[in-house]
This record gives sequence, C-alpha cells and structure tokens, in this order.
Amino acid sequence: SGLVLWFCILSPQSPLPSWVAFIYCPFMVLTLISLFCVSCRDPGLMERVTDEEAADAHFLWNEQVGSYRPPGAMYCRECQVLVQDYDHLCPWTGTAIGARNMFAFKAFVVSVNLLCYGSIGIALYVLFKDF
Repeated sequence: SGLVLWFCILSPQSPLPSWVAFIYCPFMVLTLISLFCVSCRDPGLMERVTDEEAADAHFLWNEQVGSYRPPGAMYCRECQVLVQDYDHLCPWTGTAIGARNMFAFKAFVVSVNLLCYGSIGIALYVLFKDF
C-alpha cells in the first residue's frame, strides 16, 4: 500500500486525480491505528486466583497457570496467560485476541481488506489505463 501510494498516487506522472490521495491516505492511517490498537491493547488478561472459594463460584482449575479460571477464560499457550473470552493468537498482530481488543481487531481486519482491495484496484487502473 505504501508503494501504491508513492508510485501510483503521489507520482507526478500519475493519471489519477489528486482527490484519490485524500481518500486513500486516511484508509492507510486507519489501518495503522487499528493495528496499533490491537497489538498494544490488553486482550483481557486475567489475574491468578488461588483461593479455594473460587471453586465454589464455578471456576475451573487450570494446571498450566496454577490458578482457577472463570468459565469464559482460556489459556493461551503462546502468551502463557489467561485471557477473558479468548478467540485466537493473531500472527499478524503478535498478540492474543480476547474480550478487550476484539473490536479493534475487527476494525483492523476490515480496514486491511479495504486497503488491499483499493490498492489492487488502483494498481490495475494505472497499469491498464491505456488499453
């Protein structure tokens, strides 16, 4: 997307009007901001609970952590923590996706797709404009 911005949109020989840059750049910034929010936000880390009273509250024992966990929490093997409403470990953001960063993750996925399709469309238009 950076190459598309530089060579296809901001280039002096670009056949695209200048208003395309004013649409494309905010999508690029939105993608970077949502990536930052996903990777730097707490995914819903749970504190360790070793009290026997937690067993009475329907908490389950997790041997990997050595703690009781609430029913919605899951253990992430890669991060080695308990995460509330754990979904998965995202390899692109490098963090666990849980209850507290799920909205930012969905915004990241949508913005990456829009940026990708827009980049492909702009690149195809610039390449095949003379045909």
